[in-house]
Amino acid sequence: MQIYKSVEELSSLTDNRVIGAENLTMQNSDIRFNGTGNILVVEKGVKLVGSNIKFFASNSVIYLSSNSHNYMLDITVHNNSAVFIGKNNYFNGALHATVSEQKNLFIGDEGLFAFGIWIRTADAHLVYSTKTKQRVNPSKSVFIGDHVWVGQDAFVLKGSRVASGSIIGAASVCVGKHINSNESWAGNPAKKICADVFWDETCVHNFTDREAAEHETFNSDKYIYSYSKEEYVSFDEIDKMLSSLKTAGEKLEYIKKLSSGKTKNRFVKITEV
Repeated sequence: MQIYKSVEELSSLTDNRVIGAENLTMQNSDIRFNGTGNILVVEKGVKLVGSNIKFFASNSVIYLSSNSHNYMLDITVHNNSAVFIGKNNYFNGALHATVSEQKNLFIGDEGLFAFGIWIRTADAHLVYSTKTKQRVNPSKSVFIGDHVWVGQDAFVLKGSRVASGSIIGAASVCVGKHINSNESWAGNPAKKICADVFWDETCVHNFTDREAAEHETFNSDKYIYSYSKEEYVSFDEIDKMLSSLKTAGEKLEYIKKLSSGKTKNRFVKITEV
């Protein structure tokens, strides 16, 4: 296990790569490698604060997009997986994620992640049918669109697909949920609470009557999402493509191409299950 606690130490890497290390700032953070052929990509303005990034196997890629906020991450990735985090996501505490069994985690732009959130692509241990002796708990990738608000202590687990503009309430447990844009879900297991809503990042904690009155109406459609065939990008197609690529370098090239063509309604259409 190789542990790096500063940007300067990363220059000694041999069997793994950090692309854009010159863009990185690290505060009370470390990056660990236990494998080969892994790639960490860092865009401009990435500051890791109280973060732990762990490559526990080989041929995986983690892509951290530029951010005007601090990254607060506790991410473990295993073999042949991809993690992408889009631009300007806000973390109000460490986002915990374990990405395993060759699955992927994709998070879009401008989300809000509260304290104590966990994302996992696997159950970690095997479960079988007593009748057929066949495995019944396959691992699945997790996808979260743009401008998604995930509440405190929520679990977003294997197979979840969360479209842009949606809300996941505090302490919710989402397993394989397919959440449409501009919906609010909550509970254990999570269920749809309401549709046709959107959220804004303005914090209400210090509001007086004056601020409350000023924000009674939101005079913009910027957070209302609608399906457009021309803009739509399928989570399933992304997952299929990432899973078909054998090396971290190949996965990275696909991620770069995908992230360069951002449109507002790219992550909208979700099939209910």
